[in-house]
Amino acid sequence: MKIKLPLTEKFLWDLYKICSKTKGAIDLIFPPNSSVDSVLKYRFYGYIRDEWNQQNKKEKSQILFSQLVRRLKQNGYLKTLKIKDNKAIMITSKGINKLFKIQLKTMERTKRKDNKWQMILFDIPEGKRKQRNYFRESLRYLGYQQLQKSIWVCQYNTLKETKDLIKRYNLKPFIELLLIDRVGLG
Repeated sequence: MKIKLPLTEKFLWDLYKICSKTKGAIDLIFPPNSSVDSVLKYRFYGYIRDEWNQQNKKEKSQILFSQLVRRLKQNGYLKTLKIKDNKAIMITSKGINKLFKIQLKTMERTKRKDNKWQMILFDIPEGKRKQRNYFRESLRYLGYQQLQKSIWVCQYNTLKETKDLIKRYNLKPFIELLLIDRVGLG
């Protein structure tokens, strides 16, 4: 199932892909639990604009590009910097979190070949409510279904992504992963 992203999410995803494929890219500086809005990745503004315009070949893409950058900046996903007399785009940590969610949303899902289900049990403390909410939202994007409040199951081959998710939100002590033969989902 192909998910159609809202325009601003698609634009942010396109920017990330342009930055990622660029030779000589500044390394992505992102400790999994960092809340610091440091320069995570940037490319010169003009290069990114020209790449995006070329990929989208729209008559008014120049205006649209600027509007989308402005919207993403207002939402805290991007910042612009001046580097050696050039404009650069910076993806903030909030933007990286958004990109992570977009990646989960757009990921191709395949059912497990062994017909087993991935089950996740968790008891995340109230002090980590924000991480717990992000975690639940991300589980939905991966294709998990809620069996009970803290018991989720998934028929897709998402073990690697699930482990990455647990690591990203630093939740390992509160989670158990199981592989089960069947699920009684009503």
